[in-house]
Amino acid sequence: MNLLSLWFHLLLISMVLLLIAPAAESTFLLFACIFRLSICPFRTTTVASSG
Repeated sequence: MNLLSLWFHLLLISMVLLLIAPAAESTFLLFACIFRLSICPFRTTTVASSG
C-alpha cells in the first residue's frame, strides 16, 4: 500500500466518522448559513435596506 492510498483511506474513514457524529448536522447547518444556502433555517426572505 503506497502512502497516497493510505492517506486517501484515512481521509475516507474520518469523513464517515464525521458524518456519523451527532455534531455533523449542526456543522452542515453552520456552513449552509455561512454560504447563504437555501437549507439554512435562519435565512430570512427580507432584504435589509441601506437607509
